[in-house]
Amino acid sequence: MMKQFICIVCALCLGATVMSAQEEERQQAPSHAGRFFIALQGGPALNIYENAFSYGDNGRTMDLLTLQGALAVGYDFSEVFGLRLQGAFGKDAGACNVRETAGGGFYPYIFRHVNVFADAVLNLAGFRGRSTAFRPKLYAGLGGAHTFGFTDPSHPWQKVVNKNTVFGFRGGFIAEYTFKPGIGIYADLCGEAYTDMYNGLEPTEEDKRRFEGYPGFPLDLRGIISLGVVYHF
Repeated sequence: MMKQFICIVCALCLGATVMSAQEEERQQAPSHAGRFFIALQGGPALNIYENAFSYGDNGRTMDLLTLQGALAVGYDFSEVFGLRLQGAFGKDAGACNVRETAGGGFYPYIFRHVNVFADAVLNLAGFRGRSTAFRPKLYAGLGGAHTFGFTDPSHPWQKVVNKNTVFGFRGGFIAEYTFKPGIGIYADLCGEAYTDMYNGLEPTEEDKRRFEGYPGFPLDLRGIISLGVVYHF
C-alpha cells in the first residue's frame, strides 16, 4: 500500500510538471499575490520515537505508519512569499523500553495528536518574475502539539505519561498545480520534530548510561506524505 501511495505522489508531481509546461506555452497563470487560500490534505505518517526499532525487531514495521488529516488557511503576500496556518489530527504509534527488561518483550502503544503550525512558504517559481500554474514551494514552521488517548503498553515498570503539550518545528516541500478558477491539487512532503514528551516518554540519563546505544535523541520525529486540494480566493 505504501509503495502504491508513493507511486501516486510521484505520478502527480510528474503530471503537474508536464501540465505546467503546456500551460506556460499558452499563457501566464493567474497570480496568487494578495489572495487567501484554504487547503485540505491527508496521508500517512512515519513515527520515529524511542524504541521504534522494536517494531522492526518484531516484524511489525508497517505499524509505524499511521494516518493524519490537516486543514490549512493562508495568505500569499506575493508570488514568492506566503504564510500558512495549519492544524492536523491523527494517530501515532510508540513503544516502551525493551532493552532494560528481564525478558525483553515488545510493548507497543498508540495515541492521538492535535498539532498546529505556522509556516513561512517560499514559491521557487515566483523568482522567475511571473506567475505559473505549477508552483514548487519550500516551507519552514514553528508550532506545537497536544498528545492524548494513550493505550496501556503493559510495561513492567515504565509508565507512559498521558496528555502532553510540546513544542515543535518542521520543514517541507510542496508541489502544487493550480487551475484557472483558483482550485489546485498538491503533494506535501514534511518532516516534523517535537520535544521529547510528544510520545509520552523521555529517556533519563540513567537509561542512557545503563545500556550502551540506547536511543537518547532528545526529539521525537515524524515524516508525513500528504495529498491535498487547495482553493485560492
